[in-house]
Amino acid sequence: MSELQDTVEAVRSWLEDDWCRHRRVRVASRRWQAASLVRKLKQEGVCGSVFIAWRALAELARQGVIDASSTSLDNRVSQAFGLSEGECHRLEQRLVVPDAALGLADHQAGPWARALDGVLDDWSLADQRRLVEGLRRLAADLPEAYGLSAKVASARYLLGSSKLLEALPGELVRSFGIEPRDFRAAPLWLLAAMPEAPESLLLIENPQSFAQACRVGLDRRLAVVCSFGYGLSLGEAMLDPAAVRLVGEQGLSHDLTALLTLPSPTYWGDLDPEGLRIYRRLKAQLPALRLSALLEPMASALAGQGGHPLHRLTGKEGQRSAGDWTRGVDQEALEDATVAALGGQSLPSALEAEWMAALIE
Repeated sequence: MSELQDTVEAVRSWLEDDWCRHRRVRVASRRWQAASLVRKLKQEGVCGSVFIAWRALAELARQGVIDASSTSLDNRVSQAFGLSEGECHRLEQRLVVPDAALGLADHQAGPWARALDGVLDDWSLADQRRLVEGLRRLAADLPEAYGLSAKVASARYLLGSSKLLEALPGELVRSFGIEPRDFRAAPLWLLAAMPEAPESLLLIENPQSFAQACRVGLDRRLAVVCSFGYGLSLGEAMLDPAAVRLVGEQGLSHDLTALLTLPSPTYWGDLDPEGLRIYRRLKAQLPALRLSALLEPMASALAGQGGHPLHRLTGKEGQRSAGDWTRGVDQEALEDATVAALGGQSLPSALEAEWMAALIE
């Protein structure tokens, strides 16, 4: 009976979610045809079989959750049904629905409601109205506005914020007739330091650690490259290295395309699940890339001292853990002597394989 009850609860949850999705964009409440619904519940893995789906619906009818005949459902007679009046009222009370004052079209109401359940959950109505007005003005100025970068367009049209356009859900932005991918690509700049003939390439995500690497002299034998830390990631840059500009204190002997052909390239970042995910994305673009040996003493510090939790106070809020890997060590923890000694070397292959295996989810 407990297995059936688990299935009943799963079906009830599915019906409630489907009802809420429908109700956000329609005035009328959601109704289903029993025969087609039981097939859908099996196809989506909510129920293990059509038989158990019929049983679950019959039990929900007996409980008064749906307004169907339990006898008919026990006998697998198809009928149209919806949630009971009490269930509809309960869901209406907690349902987030866009305010009518926003004047959203039907196809915009659903994406907006889902955003209210997520990224817009604490936005005032006044700010929501300003955002809607900005999206409409931006849409009206297309296609000319596509000549701007996404950050510039966002700042000029959306409440003066350069981040909003890229932070909003794509389905919401597209519901206003705006295609986020069509804005002009922003200029790509990376910080770099290198000798005339670098031995290898060291990629660093953190500008502070880039400065440390140069301070201890790694840039006298290696090409050291990092992002400025203003939103451009190394992963984005490596998608189109020919479009990247390198900037440094002195003249630079190579561009990024040439640097990516240097032997034994390595990556040095924070030792936490997200740092390794960054490495994984980079390695997809540069298969020869290896983790830097600088991560090994960081691993020793993590094992011996415990590192830090992935928490908002450590700047890791929202970072996904990997299995039981829930703590980290930032690359700034290393002393100059260690950076000078290990920079340019790669992590032992077995250790790298062990860490990357931990990311498989």
